[in-house]
Amino acid sequence: MALASVFGTNLFHYDPKGVVEFYEAYPAVRASFEQAARWTELEVEPLLYQNGTYENETLRIRAVSVGLAAAQLGIQDVLADKGLLPDVVGGLSLGGLVASCVAGAVERQDLMRMLAEADHDPEPADAGRPEGLASAYLTPGFDPDRYYGERREGVFLSADFGYDAQGRVRITMLSGYRDALEKLAAEEPEGLVNVTEGADLAVHSPLREHLREVTRAQVAPVVFQDPRLPLCSCLEQRTLGTAEEVREMFVDNVVKPISLVHLNEELRRHETELALVVGPSPVMNALRYPFPAVFVDSPAAVAQAVAAVFEHGVRLRRA
Repeated sequence: MALASVFGTNLFHYDPKGVVEFYEAYPAVRASFEQAARWTELEVEPLLYQNGTYENETLRIRAVSVGLAAAQLGIQDVLADKGLLPDVVGGLSLGGLVASCVAGAVERQDLMRMLAEADHDPEPADAGRPEGLASAYLTPGFDPDRYYGERREGVFLSADFGYDAQGRVRITMLSGYRDALEKLAAEEPEGLVNVTEGADLAVHSPLREHLREVTRAQVAPVVFQDPRLPLCSCLEQRTLGTAEEVREMFVDNVVKPISLVHLNEELRRHETELALVVGPSPVMNALRYPFPAVFVDSPAAVAQAVAAVFEHGVRLRRA
């Protein structure tokens, strides 16, 4: 009988309305943004409203990452103040790094500084071949080799989100070379594979391999601790139990595909009875979970989370 806190993936563009409402309603969220701004030498307003102007794409992605992490941690603090302390945590991509903070494996200040200094390297692995992303909506029983894998040159599985809430389609994110993604989209029925406009980084794919050692050098001076809570990985179905495993997750997160399926199965193994999906995440809110889930993306959802704890008989742990 466990309560889980789950944190969503990075969002290169998102509507900050719910986060702004949290910021205005709760001192804990304001404190989280103020800390993030102080630690990274960024300003609160662009972190909160996502309205900054930046010299290049790397600087913009860094600011978005810091702002979203500040929002997720601040909202988690609001839940903790209500007594909703998780027994187990996990997240997707950026959310996995935030979950590491909540589990006590890395200090918030260190996470914010790493996000503010991350090298996203906008240059493609092949200078003559632009990269890209695509969303794919696949029917049950689909052949993965048709979309990615050895038979599909230049396309990789970047994220497996599992099935939509109705269980009708499997939602995935593909990454790779833009020409290969566009070729795949043209071969499929309209709307099945959609190449994302304005996305030019093949995230969570082998094309980011050159950043693995860059990231390893970045995290080398950071002090990691053994997690105090079960920390479920989204890179494979396992629970991270040591400081070194968490450090390696930070490095692998740059290259390996992420999977909500892996994360959910591991959360279920820890007897999760209710999950609180913390912060803005339109994709996460549209998915199927093997346990009840409350999407805490606006202040109104805090009361829903408290009610769900009582409805499902979740026994809360003490700090």
